[in-house]
Amino acid sequence: MNHFYSINPIGELYIPVEYRESVFARGSVKLYAHHELDRLDRIFTHIQRGGVAVVEGDWTKITNLMDYIEQHKKELSTTTKGNRSKNNRNRRERHNPKQEREAALTRVMCWADKSGRLQVEPSPDLPYLLELIGEKPDTNQDCPFLVSVVKIQRIHRAIEVSYDINALNSSLVASENVLAPRSQETIECFQEALQTVSRGNLTDTPLVADVGCGSGCLTLLAHQELGESAVIYASDILPEATATTKINCHRILSDPHNVKVKTPGDLFDPFSQQQFDIIIFNAPWVVARVRSRTEMAIHDEKQQTLRRFFDQVPNYLKPDGFLLLGYADASGPKAISNLESLIEDSGFVCNTVIKRRVATHRSKRKWEHIQVYVLCKK
Repeated sequence: MNHFYSINPIGELYIPVEYRESVFARGSVKLYAHHELDRLDRIFTHIQRGGVAVVEGDWTKITNLMDYIEQHKKELSTTTKGNRSKNNRNRRERHNPKQEREAALTRVMCWADKSGRLQVEPSPDLPYLLELIGEKPDTNQDCPFLVSVVKIQRIHRAIEVSYDINALNSSLVASENVLAPRSQETIECFQEALQTVSRGNLTDTPLVADVGCGSGCLTLLAHQELGESAVIYASDILPEATATTKINCHRILSDPHNVKVKTPGDLFDPFSQQQFDIIIFNAPWVVARVRSRTEMAIHDEKQQTLRRFFDQVPNYLKPDGFLLLGYADASGPKAISNLESLIEDSGFVCNTVIKRRVATHRSKRKWEHIQVYVLCKK
């Protein structure tokens, strides 16, 4: 499938993966700019018929349009009970009116220039927009790109919420799909672990990798505890996480020159064969299938991510380096036993384990333990 689509008078635009089916399969894309945004019924009819509406101009008018569509969204369902086949035994093949309505809402789109500035007035402050919508930087190949208004609104709402971090004496934001830094106990464990290794035989300019950086909380914590002489690399599989880390670093640090946020990628894929003095990994601790991007930081089916991490990490840690591994016993003693076997089989020994007991909201389990293992090579 092509990645670019031409719309007059804008020209060629990059179409993110999430919107390609809507744009290319339907092929009815219209631009509604400025005064045309007042024609709510016309835009609604275009969306109702399966088209894609690209809007440009006053942001208030665009949000009014979204409110209008929301008020009439029941009319967006093209399938009713009367025209469904009574003989269709496969429920998965039946249309879902709610899903149809949600899909229709995403067909109202804005466009951003090649730098990511939305062509609306005033333009929302959303740096690294291409990454925030889940695309790797530069995939637009220096072209403008489309993004749904619904996505813009969700991202904007997410980063308007801030989370106070006691250990940093500051607050952070977390974009859509990014694990919010709510657990003060986890952060305190990592802070104690960093303080422990900083008293060891580190070089004057330690190299640090925060694998799966999420909001950037542990990246910033490493910067605080190890000082500006440390060079800290951050990576995550989700582009929206690397974008969030960059946003938080620029919010908190006056000069983030020693923090390097890598291109998004799985585990150590973003790194060359560089070796580090400290590797930080707050591993996904729920042994369950990942059903959404939001769960990628938490769920790890059959502990496969943990296993792949331990297959790779010995190649990236210096012989006298430290691995700070965060985990929780939310999935029970078997998961912890498997983890400790992986530690042993991968050639690591545990210097210390830093633990906190936290209350849960589950009826069958009132408490669980968060722990950070301070590991080194045998």
